[in-house]
Amino acid sequence: MEIGKRIRHLRIAKNLKISELAKKSFVSQSYLSDIERGRTAPSLDKLNIICSALGISLSEFFGTVPTMSSEIIRLVENAQKLTNQEIELLSNFLESMLARQKKSINE
Repeated sequence: MEIGKRIRHLRIAKNLKISELAKKSFVSQSYLSDIERGRTAPSLDKLNIICSALGISLSEFFGTVPTMSSEIIRLVENAQKLTNQEIELLSNFLESMLARQKKSINE
């Protein structure tokens, strides 16, 4: 996986907005966006700082990290835009769907 995509997946998995990671990493949001989109590559020093902000080491960054499908990433990005009330409603809906699925499997 490309460095930028890996950073993006890790950032989303940690539920961080790009602005939050940029601030934690002491880089501009536009620079971080360019990295995530593959327009530029960070130096090893910058990558190390970004990894620290993500709470991982460089070796963990280059190791095996579970990736999320594009559908899951899209769902997470959309969910981050919801209000707390909307999140609660969505959570209840998903739980009811899972309960129905379990029930139909057991029948």
